[in-house]
This record gives sequence, C-alpha cells and structure tokens, in this order.
Amino acid sequence: MILRFLLLSAFVLLSGIVGGAPKSLAATDGPASFVSDLASRALAPMPNEDTAVKQERFRQLFRQYFDVEACARAALGLYWLKATALQRQEFVGLYEDYVVIAYSTAFRALGGESFKVLGSQPDKGRVIVTSRIEINDAAPIRVDWQLNPTNRGYKVTDVIVNGISMASAQHSDLVSVIQRNSGHVPALLVAMREKNASNGILR
Repeated sequence: MILRFLLLSAFVLLSGIVGGAPKSLAATDGPASFVSDLASRALAPMPNEDTAVKQERFRQLFRQYFDVEACARAALGLYWLKATALQRQEFVGLYEDYVVIAYSTAFRALGGESFKVLGSQPDKGRVIVTSRIEINDAAPIRVDWQLNPTNRGYKVTDVIVNGISMASAQHSDLVSVIQRNSGHVPALLVAMREKNASNGILR
C-alpha cells in the first residue's frame, strides 16, 4: 500500500513534465482538462536521465504546477505560525527538496497505468477533480486532485489517493520530528538538511 501510494503521489507531482514545454495554464482552462493534460504528459515516455537531471526537471515542474508555499504551510501546520520569517523561508526550500527527492525517486517505478478523469466539483472555493488509475492485476485506485484557482491558473494543493491525503501524510511525517524535539522547529530544519544532503541536495 505504501509503495502504491508513493508511486501515485509521484504520478501526481510529476504530471506535466513530459511532452515538451508545458502549456500556459490560463484561468479559463477547465479543471478536468487541466488534470487530464497533466496525466497525458506524466504517462508519456521519459528519456533516460541520471538522478540529478530528473530531480531538476521535477523541481521545475513542482514550482510551476503546485502552490509550493501553500503546500509547505499545510505540511508544517500550526508550527508555521510559531516559526520565524527566516525559519519559514528555509523550510519552504527544504520542503521543496524533500518532495523532489521522494517523488522523483518513486517515479522511476511508475509506468503503464491507464488514467481517466471522472469529473469535477466545487469545494469551498476550490475545485476537486476525481480521477481513476487502473494498474495491471490490481484494483483501480481513486485519485482526487485539490485545485486552487488563482490569477495564474489552477494550482495543486493536495492529492488524495484512495482516501489518503498527501498533505496529511507529509504533515504527520514532518511534525512528528518537531514533537520528538520538544516542539522546536529548528530541529526539523536540521533533520531535513541532513536527510536532503544524504540524497545529494545541499543547502
């Protein structure tokens, strides 16, 4: 289950990187079309590249298609309010590295899935796009995409895979480090720097 979650999260985060330069995400683009376009790009063949190149390609994608700061705030939760401005700034950068490492790695095992958008509906000022991924010899997996409409087009802020929120999973993972260190945010920053460095990303 964890492997499938990671693979599907990788699919979500890497959507749009394949197939040439990403098209403009105008605010008039429909949310279902937005997600469908991301899927078609993600499922296209990728050229063989080393880890560093794949990470950089994914970083560019993440910055363009996701609301990076909103995702980082959700991951830190209430501790975002307790962090200083400098700590927040550093955390956003480290969080980006954390996502790049986790899902660019998981993406290597992704391929051959059938993707279908099932529909979309408004949700408290946001839009939820429901989709399904079919994997050979496995039950279909439901993926709900949470999109925020902005003046730069839609931005992904969360993905729910078979009821499991990626944002909630990241929040639990990161906040647990703070809680084990008496609520000190700097302890998380140190742990993230060390973890990211062990995967070849230095700050």
